[in-house]
Amino acid sequence: MVLVVLRYPAYLPDFDEVAERCRAMVPIFERDIPGLIDKTWGMNEEAGTMCSVYHFEDRASADARFATDRFRDFVENTLQSQLEMEFFDVAAVAARRPLK
Repeated sequence: MVLVVLRYPAYLPDFDEVAERCRAMVPIFERDIPGLIDKTWGMNEEAGTMCSVYHFEDRASADARFATDRFRDFVENTLQSQLEMEFFDVAAVAARRPLK
């Protein structure tokens, strides 16, 4: 299992808009991203930053996701190439309940 953390400038003005937009995208990620276990979106409104945290079944699935034209276009056009991305091998997971 691989964990990927993305950190980038907020491209939406506030948390409510981020939550609305991201919740609308949930079905796309659940349906269309091979090897994806889960994705979490977050925002630090004070700092003006956002993040995405992914769990993938393996590194090949993660690499395939981030090599798509759609993702590259998002980074170049929406984020103006301001993206920090870090990959981690997962040693353990503690989950008390599914996230909502």
